[in-house]
Amino acid sequence: MAFRQRVPARPALSDIVRDEPPGTVRSRPRFLGAVADHPVFRSLWLAALASSVGQWMQQVALGWLAIVMTNSPGFVGIVTFFAGLPFLVVAPFGGSLIDRLDRRRLMLACQVLAFLLATVLAADVIGGFVQPWHLPIAAFFNGSLLALLIPTQQSLVPTLVPKENLTNAIGLMSAGQNMTRVVGPSVAGIVIGTIGVGPTFLAQGAAIAVSFILVLGIVLPPRVLRTTGSRGVFDGIRLIASRPDLRTLFLLASIPTLFVFPYIGFLNVFARDILKIGAEGLGLLMAVSGCGAVVGSLLVASAARSEGAGRLLLGMTVLYGLPIVGVALSRTLWITLPLLFLAGMLGAAFMSGNNALVQHRVTDDVRGRVTGAYMLTWGLMPLGSLPMGMIADRVGTPAAVAGGAIISSVLASILGLTSSEARDI
Repeated sequence: MAFRQRVPARPALSDIVRDEPPGTVRSRPRFLGAVADHPVFRSLWLAALASSVGQWMQQVALGWLAIVMTNSPGFVGIVTFFAGLPFLVVAPFGGSLIDRLDRRRLMLACQVLAFLLATVLAADVIGGFVQPWHLPIAAFFNGSLLALLIPTQQSLVPTLVPKENLTNAIGLMSAGQNMTRVVGPSVAGIVIGTIGVGPTFLAQGAAIAVSFILVLGIVLPPRVLRTTGSRGVFDGIRLIASRPDLRTLFLLASIPTLFVFPYIGFLNVFARDILKIGAEGLGLLMAVSGCGAVVGSLLVASAARSEGAGRLLLGMTVLYGLPIVGVALSRTLWITLPLLFLAGMLGAAFMSGNNALVQHRVTDDVRGRVTGAYMLTWGLMPLGSLPMGMIADRVGTPAAVAGGAIISSVLASILGLTSSEARDI
């Protein structure tokens, strides 16, 4: 897999391309080069892993509570929608904060609040007070913290590694996040199946505490803080809209996120009602999907260049919907598992590659706002979960998931046929 940087055609955009930081030492890209060679990045990477393990555990626990308490796929979609809504309404404002504030302190504050939320959820469930309406509220608050934490982590990566290691570092960040899709849901499934949902939130709190300690020990390189007025909140959106390459990458990420990614939130329905494998089986489904995603992310991490990725990204986006259709139609676990692995691999590869291309094309002074605006694509997943859940209530979850995957592949094909910018990135 080769990812190459495309030089913008218009000279006015050349100031957006990031120059290599002075004093950096060039090294040949290696599989784990960024983690091995850059201690501060390694600490950030480990902190992101610990935090993500906890977040996946919470997602599984909330989804399981939603289906068990209401027996409604539609309500599962509502909870997933509220979890991702902040990526639509909070992330752009968060991007402005990232460019204004100390990023390390911002991460620490998010982790403290996430720890408190996990503790409250544990007490709510263990004490027997939990009600269905608690779940979307908790999902929204947690999503708001993630809408700040995730772009902050991503915006730091290009400042901690030299440019020739950037694609490797972004791929490793994605691979690490996807590894947590194996660990988090697997642990959550075991805990839920043995001692209940409440202790799962306590385990999430422990993972967040580990992440907090790692971030506490990080020393970030100095930077000049911008003090632009409130107009800066929309700088990221405006820059993406004005740049054909960024606009195309944003659209390419948006299509599967809106129409395909919501299937992840409905795996609990497949586990309980279709494959009949229970909470432990849900952990297995999530783990296999996560293993595929790790492989896909590592393929991006092993790429030395970022040129000529447009056609490859388009092809993976079109193909991504096909194994999801297979998952929706399957009624056998041993057919579902390899299809989930393939889907995870394709999804992580094109999203990691897309993110790498975006990061190669922006400078650090606007990186937070562009990354915050890019997080809008994450918000499309729960936006798609809401109608998918409603359709699932009427025609069944498999039909709803398969329909979304087919629409995604068709739209991605149309984009590839009609947009030369998408093909030439």
